[in-house]
Amino acid sequence: MGPSDLILVWRLKRRDRDACSELIRRHHATVYGYLRSLGADGPLAEDLTQETYARAWTRIDSLREARSLRSWLLAIARHELLQRARVRRPDEVGIEAAAAVAAADPPADDVVAQAERDTRLRRAVGRLEGVLREAVVLHYFQDLSLREVGAVLGVPPGTAKSRINRALQALRSLLEKEAAHDRSKPETAVAGDA
Repeated sequence: MGPSDLILVWRLKRRDRDACSELIRRHHATVYGYLRSLGADGPLAEDLTQETYARAWTRIDSLREARSLRSWLLAIARHELLQRARVRRPDEVGIEAAAAVAAADPPADDVVAQAERDTRLRRAVGRLEGVLREAVVLHYFQDLSLREVGAVLGVPPGTAKSRINRALQALRSLLEKEAAHDRSKPETAVAGDA
């Protein structure tokens, strides 16, 4: 976080409403994307994103280090999602990986192959145990440091690192099983062949 975020937090703590608008502008995509990656559908993710900012506005004085603004916001978003899940039926707010975004008009075979690999990886991440999935999403998809991942999840950085390592081992196993399963499928003949 650069000096501009330090100033933003200073302004937020002085209840500057323009700073609140700036906070939303800077972090909306990150908070919304994180909630989507945890399985919230579009409207729910948008609602929870707004609730995250409302809670951040009322609790800005609890932020001790301005350097951790992004991880603090993600921790609030996670809390809001978990609170909603406790209130609603579990099937209304599942923690599943978001579907991969399909390329609109892939220009070459390698782009298509990369999109397929990305889709498989996102599906495999979605099958991870919740705490492992969250650690991977925060570290690799949200680009948070181990310290920040720990802060969002409420665990020490070493625990965050351990969860990420366990998740990577589980992902490797899932992807290897999927690849072996794909190799064992008989190829189907195209109509008109033979």
